Formats: sequence, structure tokens, C-alpha cells
Amino acid sequence: MAEYREIIASELKLKKIDPWKRIGGGCSSNNWAFKTDIGEIFAKICSDENGKDILLGEFKSLEMLQMTNAVRVPKPIKVVSSYNTTILITEYIQFRGLKVFQGELGHQLAILHLKNLELLKINSDQAVRQFGFYVNVCCGLLPVENQWNGNWTDFYCKQRLKPQIKNVAQKSGNKEVERLWSLLEPKIVQLFDGVTVFPSLLHGDLWSGNVGETNDAPVIYDPASFYGHHEFDLAITRMFGGFSKEFYEKYHQLIPREKGFEERKPLYELFHYLNHWNHFGGGYEEQSLGIMRKLIKLIHC
Repeated sequence: MAEYREIIASELKLKKIDPWKRIGGGCSSNNWAFKTDIGEIFAKICSDENGKDILLGEFKSLEMLQMTNAVRVPKPIKVVSSYNTTILITEYIQFRGLKVFQGELGHQLAILHLKNLELLKINSDQAVRQFGFYVNVCCGLLPVENQWNGNWTDFYCKQRLKPQIKNVAQKSGNKEVERLWSLLEPKIVQLFDGVTVFPSLLHGDLWSGNVGETNDAPVIYDPASFYGHHEFDLAITRMFGGFSKEFYEKYHQLIPREKGFEERKPLYELFHYLNHWNHFGGGYEEQSLGIMRKLIKLIHC
């Protein structure tokens, strides 16, 4: 801990940096809150081989989300690297689990997703017209490629689903996942008949463990942002609970469900089940394969 304190103090030119408390975190980091002469700060310390990509991607994600003024995120301060360790430094926000502000978060998330659409409508120079992001990010420990792409289904298949399929097939030796993918991939475009997808800035990993609330408002954190179809952000909210009926009602008051919304739900959930299979093993195998079979049958009909 002493060496991390020294690094942070040197980079931020701090005179005071006292460890305050250890913060529970995900699978990739060691998290601490400090009291300093610039206030309370949060440090995410990562020594994983992909640590630099993980935390640089999170920094840029927080930066872009904050710029929208749509929903509160921890203010990013700096990313520093030393030897094999990377440290993300942000403001520290004291929050609890999301309860009171479920509806408010749904409303704010919809505002976030509409921000770029508003810029596109007025042909603003600031509008983002492709799918992707300024840097690659990581969803958990695994890097995901964010090279810009003008076609959403092409981006989602080649830069989200296909790498997960390839990775899980190599790690598990499962041949069925590759067979099902060969049947599913050519059909995915049919799920978007009559729908035009515009790029929205997304959180990217919006499960219940990455949201909370202060006394005044909801907070989202640990993003893996990119510009994509707004429906993608809703997928993982349904998978592990934690979001109320009011959350979805307030969201869809601003962004109504489009044609094929229900059919696309499992398509977007598939990414997260595959990602969990890659991270945590065979417990997610049958769920992933089941979704693929369901989609193949659904689209065939």
C-alpha cells in the first residue's frame, strides 16, 4: 500500500494522503478510498495483464459520460502506471444500493441515450456518426474492440459476439457454440428489419452492481462505454435483478420500444452470458447455448 500512496501523492502533488477504507470491487482490482488535501479520492489498483487497457478505457468512459451531464458518475482524475500496476483515480462518492431513485435512473439513462441523437438531428459537428469508441475498453477482464464501424449489426457481430465465441470455444473446447454461431450470424440482420439504429453513448456494463444512489440522486460507475444501440444497455439490467418496474417505465416514456424489441432482448443478453462463460466457466454454458438456439429458431420462423 505504501508504494501506491507514494505514486498517487507524486502524480497528484499531494501533501496528505491517508488510507481511509478498503472498498469491495470486481474481479480485476484492489480498491481504496483515501483522504487527501484535495478531498476524498478513490483509487482502483489493477495488476492484471490487461490492467492498463481496463483502466484507460474506464477513465475515458467516465470522462465521456460526465460530459453529457445526464447521470452522475465519479469524476475521473487521472490514470497512472508504474511497473506492472495501473491506478485509476477518481473522486470518491459515498453511496448505497439503488432503491429510492430507480425511476430517476431510468429517466436519466434515456436522456443519456438520446444525447447523441439530438446532436445528429441538428447535424452538429460534435455528433458521433459511427459505432465504436475512442479507445478499446474491457468488460470485466476481457478487452473488447471499439474500432469505428458505420454498420451496427456488423459491429455487434464482429466486435462483440464473434470474439466471445472464439474465446470460449478455445478455452472450453466446445464445438457446439461455433456450430450454432455459424447458423445464427447470417440471420441476425433480420432482427433489425424496419429499424434504424443510431449511435448512443452507452454505459456498457449496467448491471445492478454498477449502480447506486446518494441521498440526492442515482450514480453509475465501472463503465465499459461505447457508442451503440441503446437497447444494449438494457440487456444486463434484466439478467441479475436489481432494477424495478419503475426504472423501465420511466426509460420507455422517453424512448418507446421499437419494432422487434422483445426479439432483440436475447440477442443483447447473449453477449453478457458469453462474457460470463469466458470469465467464470461452464456455469454459463447452457444459458449461452440456449439463447443461441432460441434465436436461431425465432429468426427462422
